[in-house]
Amino acid sequence: MDEAISNIPYLGNGIGFRLELKSFIYLNRDKIDFVEIIAEHYIDVPDFKMNELEQLKKHFTVIPHAINLSLGSSEGIKKDYVKKLKELIEYIDPPYWSEHISYTQAHGYDIGHSSPIIYNEEFLKVISGNINEINLTIKKPLILENITYHVELPGKTYSDAEFLNLLCERTGCGLLLDITNLYINSRNFSFDPFEFINKLNIENVVQLHYVGYEISTTQIIDTHSRKTQEEIFELIKYILNKHRPKGILLERDERFEYLEEIMDDIEKMNILLIT
Repeated sequence: MDEAISNIPYLGNGIGFRLELKSFIYLNRDKIDFVEIIAEHYIDVPDFKMNELEQLKKHFTVIPHAINLSLGSSEGIKKDYVKKLKELIEYIDPPYWSEHISYTQAHGYDIGHSSPIIYNEEFLKVISGNINEINLTIKKPLILENITYHVELPGKTYSDAEFLNLLCERTGCGLLLDITNLYINSRNFSFDPFEFINKLNIENVVQLHYVGYEISTTQIIDTHSRKTQEEIFELIKYILNKHRPKGILLERDERFEYLEEIMDDIEKMNILLIT
């Protein structure tokens, strides 16, 4: 892991900023230590959005979370987009920023969601090369998030944990370990999430994401819309007994009216962080 990653300050308990939660977040500044924004929500936007961001900066540490860099695209990264992202990150001046281990573009087309890459040497070289190129432009430390997947792609030669360890080793990046994504994948594809954590180089984990999941007729799915289940908290407790990430953040993207659920998750996490 890069020295810049290891020197990231401790942030504490956070929440993803969404406009629907604006009042809730400001009214609970005593319980919320930092916020995460979707970077693309503040690129090429009108002045009122930048004013919104400026106010957030006055009250919270703000972490940019990008969703459209398409790190796994074999055709490489879009340099004009990286330049805009660089300008945003320099304006925010965060201790780090994050992106997903996935691709969102193929053959020049935006496919509209994060798609999984194949955990093999070829994709390891592609994503490492893209990250190393980005690191030449954006100097703030980058941490990488695991995603959910709904099919096992052919050609996989590394386990999930092995791939993440190698990716951090080759790029100097840290990990944004999404605990809910890990749990969903473990249930849908029958592996032990605790064993995954044991195989992971836990010192690479800079931040955690968590939220509740939903159950469909065939799979568990990640909708960012439910109260966090106890099994997710059990995995977080297991990690905290091994390692102290710099920040743990609740991602909530739907059912914003259920503020009591959101508050319950935040208060449970605050208790975990002081025990």
